[in-house]
Amino acid sequence: MRVEEYMTSPVVVVRPGDTLAHARRLMLRYEVGRLPVIDEAGRVVGIITLYDVARAMRSAGDRSLDSIRVLEYMTRDPVTVKPSDSLKTAARLMVEKGVGGLPVVDEDGKLIGIISKTDLVHAFMEKCRGKCRVEEYMYREVARASPLHSIAYVARLMESTPSKRVLVFDGERLVGIIAPSDIAFLARPAPQKRSKKTQRVPGVKAFPAKIPAPDILVAADVMTPDPITIAPDADLADAARLMVRHGFSSLPVVDSEGVVRGIVTKHNILEALTRL
Repeated sequence: MRVEEYMTSPVVVVRPGDTLAHARRLMLRYEVGRLPVIDEAGRVVGIITLYDVARAMRSAGDRSLDSIRVLEYMTRDPVTVKPSDSLKTAARLMVEKGVGGLPVVDEDGKLIGIISKTDLVHAFMEKCRGKCRVEEYMYREVARASPLHSIAYVARLMESTPSKRVLVFDGERLVGIIAPSDIAFLARPAPQKRSKKTQRVPGVKAFPAKIPAPDILVAADVMTPDPITIAPDADLADAARLMVRHGFSSLPVVDSEGVVRGIVTKHNILEALTRL
C-alpha cells in the first residue's frame, strides 16, 4: 500500500504571510485539522494546525487573529513523504513525530498532496481485517471525569493521560467522551462592557459576551454524549470502520458486562499498521 493510493489531492494551503483568521476559516470551511504552508514556488515550508490556532487564541493577549501571521505559529520544515512511500512508513513517521498528517511532496519538494491519520485508518479498515484485535493495541488507562467537572480539570486530565481523551461518567455509567478537538477553540473571550450580544464558542451553546464563557463550562457542555463503543475482542479493523463512518478519532472499549476496559484511538491503529 502506497501513500499515493490514499493521500488527499489537491490540498487546501496557506502562505506564511496569511493571517491566522484566514487559516482558521479554511479549517472550519473544509473540516480539516491542518494546512500545509507553501512558498511562492509551491514548496512546503511549514504546517499550521487547529491546535496552533487554538494556542494563538490563548496566548496572543489583545492581538486578534487577523493581525497574527501564519509564520508566527506554524511548524517549520515539517516531515514529509513521497507518493511512492509505503503507508507503513507514513504511519511510523506520524507515530514517532506525534503528528496527525504529512505533506506529500515530489522530488523537488513541491506539494502534491497530504496524507492524514484518517487516510491511514481508512486503509487499515480496507486492508487489515483479521490481523489484530482491539485489546492488543488499546490504551488501558482511562481518564475519568463527571459531567460537572470544569473544563480546566478536563484539560489537566487530558494532558496527563496517554490517550489524550477523557471519558465522562455519571456514577459508573459512561455518558460521554471528550477529545482535544472538543476544547481546542475554547479561548477566553475579550471582556465586553455591558453587552447584550452573544458570542459563539464552536461546539457549545451561546453565552452572553459579558460572561467569560469557557470559565463556566463543564464537561457535559462539550462532551460527545452516549459515545459509540467497541468490545475488547473486536477486530481492530471494525474499530477503524466505526471511526471512518462516524468521524470519530477514538472509541471507548466496553466489555460484555458493560465495564469500560480502555479506549482505542486512531494513534493505536497507526501503531498496529507499523507492525504489520
